[in-house]
Amino acid sequence: MALNRFSSLAAAAFSLAGMLSAADKVDIRTHYQSGKVYTLENVMEMSAAMPAAGPGGNQQTHMTQTLTIAVKDEPGSTNRLATVKFASIKATMNMAGQPVSYDSADPAKALPFLQQAFGALVGKEFSLVYDKDDKVIEARGMDTVAPTPVGGARSMDGKQMVEAFKKSQEMFLPPQAVAPGDTWTFEGKVEMPPVGTFTSKGTGKFDGIVDVDGRKHAKLVINGSLAMTESSSPAKLGEGSNLTVEMLFDLDRRIADSTTTNCDIKINAAGQEVAMKQKNVIKVTSVADAPRETAAAPTSAPAPEPAK
Repeated sequence: MALNRFSSLAAAAFSLAGMLSAADKVDIRTHYQSGKVYTLENVMEMSAAMPAAGPGGNQQTHMTQTLTIAVKDEPGSTNRLATVKFASIKATMNMAGQPVSYDSADPAKALPFLQQAFGALVGKEFSLVYDKDDKVIEARGMDTVAPTPVGGARSMDGKQMVEAFKKSQEMFLPPQAVAPGDTWTFEGKVEMPPVGTFTSKGTGKFDGIVDVDGRKHAKLVINGSLAMTESSSPAKLGEGSNLTVEMLFDLDRRIADSTTTNCDIKINAAGQEVAMKQKNVIKVTSVADAPRETAAAPTSAPAPEPAK
């Protein structure tokens, strides 16, 4: 009897596993819901070791950037407009042994070059147009994001910055529906003036489903290499530069709740090798209902004349 029960349970489990393997495949793609405002926090820590520069040669940067993404329907279509706004920036840096800082809440206290570099972004916004299949089909307002001075050169222009943001939302996600254990490959290119053009390629894996705050998340693990295919500076990216990414994608809300990226970068500059480490943690800190748009008040109709 016990053996029969075991056989029945095993057969049921085997049958269920077969159904799950087919039904468990999910499309993991970002879906911003109309009528919502998403707040994202991006925390970046970077350190660069320059032994030849002496005790002050270790450069360190810590930056916290807050973005909001307000989503609404585009009138007369099935598209959605996602307006991305640079809400605030705080940064501290150790440059040649001297600490400097910037806070968009009080920019006047920062050095002029930091006011230029960071202040040019705060408050700026652009819009991405998503179709019904969650694909970005257009970008608008790129001209509002002007290049900022970086070390005597110019940074990304609006088009390049929007394209970099778009790729940050899409590049590491699987191109087709996947189930736990499935893998895929990726390859992307990002223009990063004034340094040059970076390419990244590697593999991703749907590592499993985890529970976070009572919601099911797909855990994605990505490993890739970094290369500089075009360079406008004397610095070159060295062999062995790589990145790892761990993403927790909320399967109910259909957004990446958190993405942690670690980069180990080797740079060849002026005959010396500089080892750089960078860590980025992007988290969705809130999802709220968008404020109601104020409708224009209807024109008052003239009062009827009194009956004679």
